[in-house]
Amino acid sequence: MTESGRQKAANILIVDDKPANLLLLEKMLAGRGYRPRPVLSGASALREARWEPPDLILLDINMPEMDGYELCRQLKADATLKDIPVIFISALNETMDKVKAFRVGGVDYLTKPFQLEEVHARVDTHLNIHKLQRQLLDHNGSLEALVAQRTSELAQAYERCRELSRLKDDFLRMVSHEMRTPANGVLGIGALLLDLCPASSERTLYDSLFQQSSLRLRNLIEDASMIAMIEKQTVSNEAVASFTELLAEVTESLPEIQLTLEPSALSESFYPKGDGRLLTRALKSMIILSTYFSRSRESARMTGTVTDQVLRVRLDLDALALSAEQLLEFFEIESRVRSGSSAESLGLAPVVAHRIISAFGGSLRLVKENGTKGYLEAMFLQE
Repeated sequence: MTESGRQKAANILIVDDKPANLLLLEKMLAGRGYRPRPVLSGASALREARWEPPDLILLDINMPEMDGYELCRQLKADATLKDIPVIFISALNETMDKVKAFRVGGVDYLTKPFQLEEVHARVDTHLNIHKLQRQLLDHNGSLEALVAQRTSELAQAYERCRELSRLKDDFLRMVSHEMRTPANGVLGIGALLLDLCPASSERTLYDSLFQQSSLRLRNLIEDASMIAMIEKQTVSNEAVASFTELLAEVTESLPEIQLTLEPSALSESFYPKGDGRLLTRALKSMIILSTYFSRSRESARMTGTVTDQVLRVRLDLDALALSAEQLLEFFEIESRVRSGSSAESLGLAPVVAHRIISAFGGSLRLVKENGTKGYLEAMFLQE
């Protein structure tokens, strides 16, 4: 049974003084397999929650006698009810209203009129988060192990989306959409739990591992989204800067890497074909990738030549342990070679760089010479 299927029996308390709103939400949640419990007032909601604690509460703000803010305060003051996630649904849309909702303990905020699909997505997400929180508290285990477990579940979700996308020819767009919300929830609750842990050497270790995993997961989602955008051809095809200007921007963004440039690589008159923002991203990924196959992670050497309106850029490598055969599949999205190499932590960044350059008629490849020597070469077309 899927994660969504396992939580369909969850009971959800709906609090709103408008019967029409209650009926609409009750019908939607029941249709999704949840067990909705509608009440018309804050006092009734408090009694219902104490009698049978719900898995999640959907709460209106403007109600007579006891408004949503006060009800949430009382819920959070009750040791038995304080961990129940509260999602506010209100016609109030000012920033201060939302800030106040979060301050009293709300986990999310939806404005009226709401979309039923959005309500379902938020409910499903916060039920997942709440379930994971209970697991973390119950097992009191290793945060790294739990993050790895959740990452594995996300990978499985990625595979499911990938199968759907093959039918729709839009799989990467679906992956980026489906992964972002649950990932943000998992990372958010992970950070919260770390903050609750007392200072110790173990917490320092887990915090470091969590930060690394979080960064890699966010980069994976961003890179998948970028690939989808490229494959759907929604990017600009206009040059906005010379290669020199693009490279200067990249160099400034990588102060930790000392880039040595041969004069021939600095062509003021060469305007590469493509979107400047995307090409900058590709160049940055290229330089970072080259350091992962070099003895020094802090320096890179670039040369370039222009012939027949084609710019060839080369980054020398001296720690390329992969074979020539393995390099042939390095830039494939599912490459086991890349995931098992020293560049494994870069995730999909090399694939994104390859897709960006290829999208504008260029190419990107890794070439083996002898021993551990080789080079990373990119070809750009003149606009």
